[in-house]
Amino acid sequence: MAGVFIVSCDDEYGPRKESTPVIQSATVSPTNFTFGERVTLTAQITDPATTLTTLEYTIHSGGKAIVSGVIPINEGSSASVSEQIFVPLTSEQPDNAPVTVALTARNILKGVTETEVTGITGQRPAFSRLYLVTNDGGVANLTPQASNRDMYEATGLTLERAFNYRIAERLTDDQQIDYDGAVWGNVNGRLAMIDANGEAAFAHSPNSDYTQTFSFDNYAFSATTTGKTLGDDDIALSVFDETVYDGEEFKTMRRTLVKNREYALIGALGDDRIVYHLDFFERTAINKVRFLGETGDYTIYYNTLRQHVIVGVDNPAYPDYLLITGGGIGYPTKMLSGSDRAHCWWGFGNVRNFILMRKLSDDVFQATIFIHYDEWNWVGFKPYLNTGWGGDSDTENSFSAFTVTGEDVLQGDGNWEPKENIDTEAVYRLTINWTAKTVHVEKVIL
Repeated sequence: MAGVFIVSCDDEYGPRKESTPVIQSATVSPTNFTFGERVTLTAQITDPATTLTTLEYTIHSGGKAIVSGVIPINEGSSASVSEQIFVPLTSEQPDNAPVTVALTARNILKGVTETEVTGITGQRPAFSRLYLVTNDGGVANLTPQASNRDMYEATGLTLERAFNYRIAERLTDDQQIDYDGAVWGNVNGRLAMIDANGEAAFAHSPNSDYTQTFSFDNYAFSATTTGKTLGDDDIALSVFDETVYDGEEFKTMRRTLVKNREYALIGALGDDRIVYHLDFFERTAINKVRFLGETGDYTIYYNTLRQHVIVGVDNPAYPDYLLITGGGIGYPTKMLSGSDRAHCWWGFGNVRNFILMRKLSDDVFQATIFIHYDEWNWVGFKPYLNTGWGGDSDTENSFSAFTVTGEDVLQGDGNWEPKENIDTEAVYRLTINWTAKTVHVEKVIL
């Protein structure tokens, strides 16, 4: 029995016939662009008999492929393509360089046609400034060198010896990277342009305690650092010890501090979120503080939860210091909110329990503290002469014994208590004249 078999060449797209796509037109705009920007590829493609599938592109300049991609079509035998393509700046890219866009159109039967778009010029970008952004939130300005517009440098840094970073053209208002601008990071172990999903690069200053200089070559896409060993005017976490007080972690260090000397804050200590003991330090830059206290031996305490740095001395006592202890108060911090900012409780057992007041002049002392109001009226505090509760025996530290000026936010008879109108988003600086029995209250916004 004879049988006849007919094989259909039809499929969901219609009859399948061998043919070759035709790229009717192809343009790139603008024809003069800057590397690191987007260009628009526009093409008109047809096929006399077969369904189109893809348009592939590869952009070449300086003898190498810069970027490539595939644009799906699947629109039958005629397609209009308009695609925005990001053209990155690559290392050692010449300026004012000819750029060629190679195009390959394909159909479902593997029919192929190729063409090139020429007459395009790419320019290297010039930046008035770039930003070095470290993974721990640090930001430093990278300024171009006068002799070489592709070389950018930041000096006077106090970064960690090793750190992760990105380089950005722009920042947002809150000092985050704006990925609408040029950004460099790690691509397969080398510096290259990245998007928001890209990885940070890594830098290391060997044989150093910290990184002082960072240089970026925007032509070779390379970065170099120089480091420095710690000096007498540097404060670095690498030499701190660790301890825990009442469940909170502290980094601690004993050292001599000199009045009016400026100290460099190395690495993470330069974070602007850290509040340095406002009565003992004046912040002169993000990574520098001036010590305001008297020259002497101190313990520096860095609370990693509250992100504040405070100083303490052995056996603080009048006439060199006054001490404040109580409940519902604490050293200023930017990291917590509401009553969580309070950490003191009546006593002098450790640095969390009381506030150290700096002596401004004979019998005049200053402390800047957080005070919050509580409707149950348990919040209160008092100044004392020493850790033995000195000055309390004849109620010379009672609130009613003092004349108050400035902000009207305190009340009480024995204990010093907040009024309901106290601003719990602020902190308050108390200046006490122990002999004259006066206190001036000033509101401070961090």
